[in-house]
Amino acid sequence: MAKSKIETAVLIGAGNLGWHLAKALSRQGIRIMQVFSRTEETGKALAEQVHTDHHTDLKQLENKVDIIIIAIPDAEIKAVIAQIDFGNSLAVHTAGAMPLDVFKEKTCRFGVLYPLMTFTRNKAVDFNKVPVLVEANSPENTDKLVKFARQLSGKVHIMDSKQRKIIHLSAVFASNFSNHMYTLADTLLAREAISFDLLKPLITETAGKISTIPPLSAQTGPAIRDDKITMEEHLQMLKEETDIAEIYRQISKSIITFARKGK
Repeated sequence: MAKSKIETAVLIGAGNLGWHLAKALSRQGIRIMQVFSRTEETGKALAEQVHTDHHTDLKQLENKVDIIIIAIPDAEIKAVIAQIDFGNSLAVHTAGAMPLDVFKEKTCRFGVLYPLMTFTRNKAVDFNKVPVLVEANSPENTDKLVKFARQLSGKVHIMDSKQRKIIHLSAVFASNFSNHMYTLADTLLAREAISFDLLKPLITETAGKISTIPPLSAQTGPAIRDDKITMEEHLQMLKEETDIAEIYRQISKSIITFARKGK
């Protein structure tokens, strides 16, 4: 019979998420028995941080642990799962868009532990404030995984694969696409030797508004005002930047459409 509390883990992946997850596990006294990474340098560095061994060959995986956590890019998950004998360990992946049943041909104890956050290796994150979405293949495993997740975070939610997938899509818009907009803004400013720092108070205020009002209500700018003169002037400024101009055009169109729906 499996233990009720998770005390030991194997971590597969030493990227941004793996790095933060390993630190969070260690802080809670969960012993990481092994770190696996195909990249020797980052894998060894993380293993040293949490006082364990690094491996590159999955044949060396220790499956007599409470949980095996796969924290690698989505496109690699199926291939990695195919190589592993999970034994009686609870197996989980950390992907937002990957379904739960990716494990079903390999083990009878599996789940998902998806931290809904953007992670950068050297940027500290308070893991206790990170929403963690969990799902498992049985009530017993769900209960175990929820208790485990609550050791790491104060914001644990049970979400099925369909819900997690739409949350992941929404997160791409809210985080990844927003950050790309910052990249485009930085690029435009840099051409005139203007610091991106000038925009940071504006970005902070814009992000802060949605803590108290809906995003649609917080929208400002020429598109929401249907200021065609200003938008046309902006597009003229971008006439040599056809890709950026098209992004500007399509997003402005979307803002106008949503504004009209909201009236």
